[in-house]
Amino acid sequence: MLCYTVDMDSMGIPGSMGRLAEGVAFFDREEVVARAWDLLKTSNLLLLAPRRVGKSSLLNHMKDHGPARGYKTLYLSVPDAEDELDFIKRLVRAFRDTDWAPGSWLAAFKSKLPDDLEIVLKTGLVELKAKNFDWRRPAEELETLLKSADSETLILVDELPLLIGNIVLQDPAGNRAERFLLWLKRLREQHRPRWFFAGSIGMDSVARRLKLSGTIHDLKPIELGEFSPQKARAFLMGRGQFYEWSMTAETIDAILRAVEWPIPFHLNLVFEELRAVVSEGHGAPSPALVEMSLGRLMAHGRTHFDHWDERLAKMFDARFPSYCEIILSLACREQNGIKTETLELRLSQEVSNDRERAEMLRQLLDLLVSDGYLVRRPGGVRFRSALLRRYWLEVKH
Repeated sequence: MLCYTVDMDSMGIPGSMGRLAEGVAFFDREEVVARAWDLLKTSNLLLLAPRRVGKSSLLNHMKDHGPARGYKTLYLSVPDAEDELDFIKRLVRAFRDTDWAPGSWLAAFKSKLPDDLEIVLKTGLVELKAKNFDWRRPAEELETLLKSADSETLILVDELPLLIGNIVLQDPAGNRAERFLLWLKRLREQHRPRWFFAGSIGMDSVARRLKLSGTIHDLKPIELGEFSPQKARAFLMGRGQFYEWSMTAETIDAILRAVEWPIPFHLNLVFEELRAVVSEGHGAPSPALVEMSLGRLMAHGRTHFDHWDERLAKMFDARFPSYCEIILSLACREQNGIKTETLELRLSQEVSNDRERAEMLRQLLDLLVSDGYLVRRPGGVRFRSALLRRYWLEVKH
């Protein structure tokens, strides 16, 4: 019986479910991190990756290790930001909470606010309350203050696409989103801080959807992908060693077949369910127990997979969620996926105009691929993750 071995001292200890991977739990992303630090010497960055591959953990890692690289780092996560002013408020707050921003920075910002804004100091945090305001006025003042920053200042912004989505919901024409993105571009072009953007929805796909790719073309793309098979095995082996398991090659391969798309979240999801099965006395880890674990995951699958449903509801076009449901419902039925012509034929029941339907399908597939639901294959698409496909097939239908 084969067993895999791995030197965890050199690779880190894989993290557990539901937390950012920090310290030694930040497992085996050295190559992409090294490339990011190298590119930041001359460029601002855009992290391209499907959902659940560890983008937030990577940004958090760079925030923690920035000082050792000579950077003054600032991390800003804005998944629930309401609008442009809320973004400015959070950026001010993030600067205020750093241990390196000069004390005069916040005071200068407060003194330059227009009359139709008021500042409220509450629980030690800065809050801006708007009356009748144009967000660009405080934005211009914020821009002047950024002139004091240098190229060793690194601003890491997570979940910006969700903020853009909120702005588009308030202004479906996209004019506000365009103004905001152009303002961010001007900050990057005219001031010295380095910027690194990421999000669970691809900023590139959002920009294409809004026909605003010109607002982000200056950003250098960097990709964060799935684990290689070798690294995925090392990840699982490390988790097993932490619990003093002897993980056989057959058991590890069973987990990899079950997830198909070896990203940290899915590997951890199956491993944690397997750990629960083992702890209940069903025996040592084995392929049979992996299958039992998968059955249990599907039995209460909405606990772990509802976020995939919820994200569909947060799209710019009100028709998109139902159309995506149609595509995913068809694609989940076949392991090898579905042809594009079949999808277009089904969508003809919803959109009669040929040109409009073709463009709609292009946008839908672009979104579902970039967000990690599907992957392209010759002539069509299929589910990227066997685990997610099984959920869509067994739980959703």
